[in-house]
Amino acid sequence: MKSILTAFSTKASLATVLIASAATLSSAAINITVDAQKGIKKISPYLYGRNIDKISDGNTEVTADESAFINQMLDAGIHFLRANNGNNATRYNWRHKITVHPDWFNNVYSHDWAITAQKVLDNMPGVDAMYAFQLTGYAASSTEYNFPDWNWYQEHGSYPSQTFDLAGGGEVSDDGETLIKAGDASLYNMEWPADSTVAIIPHWKDELKFDMSRFKYWSMDNEMEIWRGTHSDLDLPVTGDFLVERYIDVAKKARAAWGDIKLTGPVVANEWFWCSVSSYNKQDRPKGPDRDYCWLEYFIMKVAEAQKSSGTRLLDVFDIHWYPSEKDYESRVNWHRVLFDTTYNYPGANGIKMVNGGWDNDNQKEYIFKRINDWLEKYFGKDHGITLGITETDLNDSDPMVTALIYASFLGTMQDNDVEIFTPWTWGDGMYETVHLFSRYGHPNRVQSTSSNDSLVSAYSSISNKGDSLTVIFVNRAEKDAQDVNLDLANFASNGTVKTLTLQDLQGETFVSHTENALQAGTATATGNKVALKLPAKSITAVLLTTSTPTVVDGIRPKATIRPAPQYGATSRFDTKGRNVTHTRTSPGYYILR
Repeated sequence: MKSILTAFSTKASLATVLIASAATLSSAAINITVDAQKGIKKISPYLYGRNIDKISDGNTEVTADESAFINQMLDAGIHFLRANNGNNATRYNWRHKITVHPDWFNNVYSHDWAITAQKVLDNMPGVDAMYAFQLTGYAASSTEYNFPDWNWYQEHGSYPSQTFDLAGGGEVSDDGETLIKAGDASLYNMEWPADSTVAIIPHWKDELKFDMSRFKYWSMDNEMEIWRGTHSDLDLPVTGDFLVERYIDVAKKARAAWGDIKLTGPVVANEWFWCSVSSYNKQDRPKGPDRDYCWLEYFIMKVAEAQKSSGTRLLDVFDIHWYPSEKDYESRVNWHRVLFDTTYNYPGANGIKMVNGGWDNDNQKEYIFKRINDWLEKYFGKDHGITLGITETDLNDSDPMVTALIYASFLGTMQDNDVEIFTPWTWGDGMYETVHLFSRYGHPNRVQSTSSNDSLVSAYSSISNKGDSLTVIFVNRAEKDAQDVNLDLANFASNGTVKTLTLQDLQGETFVSHTENALQAGTATATGNKVALKLPAKSITAVLLTTSTPTVVDGIRPKATIRPAPQYGATSRFDTKGRNVTHTRTSPGYYILR
């Protein structure tokens, strides 16, 4: 095994200079306290996830490009794939293996989720995947009525400029700007009731003999509150009551088909739609006897009522999407504060101004996940067991280091607050480096960290099950200045030289593998359970601590169920032809590449 210090010997001297240790702590430094016996929470491995990419569902063979992609994911420590492809999932017909592409004229193309599922099973140990049910009541039925997009392109030199409803005989003006006639949706859609969509479960389990512990999480469709726009050809009556009715019908039948299934919903589209259904008009917010409801509160209230009356568990992970759009550095490196921070005034606050019924233009405090947790407890009661997730977002910046800072802040915040699933929709330079540092050098249990200036420098800490290893990851958001930090350890005795790993000044995609990446190795000195560091501007730094007097961490059952472990030493790594060669599992729960 090539050691990390050897692999990065060319960078070690720079890192050692930038991460300076000192016996005398700086009085001007930011003070960080980490208590290894407080705030212990099991970290969900499904935070280290992404949406599926570069894995074909039309070819059963693993191509060279797929092998490279899989190797990179495994080396980075990815544990979860959202594999349903967003809007394309809404009318997936698993029997005919086709789906409607609503963002491409509603054309119907072949897709077979069983192919990607088999590739996950065969080639990605330690990675589980999530697919989706269809809730509209319709699924694709035929590929024979597609809009001839390629012929149009050859004749006009471009495609129509909008996603018009052209499948089924639609017509568009020669300039591609005006819809002349919408297509007939009945030609390429069929009725697809709840029984049909959930029947994929016994098909995969009993006929295909899939290990369903790898596919426990099922998304309840995708962004259903905007179906009037994304699936306009169906002309659905998209109201709060209609959506809740469709959700409950499918959820009940899914639970009946498989009691251990994990249902994730409502998979809401974006910040505006956290409180509104289908359009920007007030009348599209669900109405109650005393006020208009924020859509997410209404959904929770109605699903809770149905769960109590039926005795059937209807929701396991509350899943949202969010696409923040601010361009300035300060807003971007504070995006993570939108999730739980009740003090943060978010410049992009918009739909949340309707959270209490009327429009409150002064409301800029989102804390959307805290609000959701409060509503879940209000309507479902305490100990409801429903967790949180974000399955689509775009955190990319033109500067890979800024992307890394944003992503690290999300991962750390989610670890601190029991979020279960995180799968960004887009994947940018700097993200593999970041998830690799958290997933491969962090530990299964979160412990409490406090910072005297958390908006500038945050610390995210994790400890091993044995209590003998502690990793503290610092995120320095200062754009131009290095920051002195004093780390004070509680209930964890560590003295002497400790390893440090730093990400800074990332340029392009630098992550190749566990031993070939941009991590800069260095050292610091722990003296009397204290460590002094100088963190470079715009940097992420991990301090890897060990102790000779460990306290075993009180085991907390993971919310994310990991399948039974294969015997240690089982291999599954790939050469350029997709053949399994060398992937080793070294500890219960997590797969680690060395």
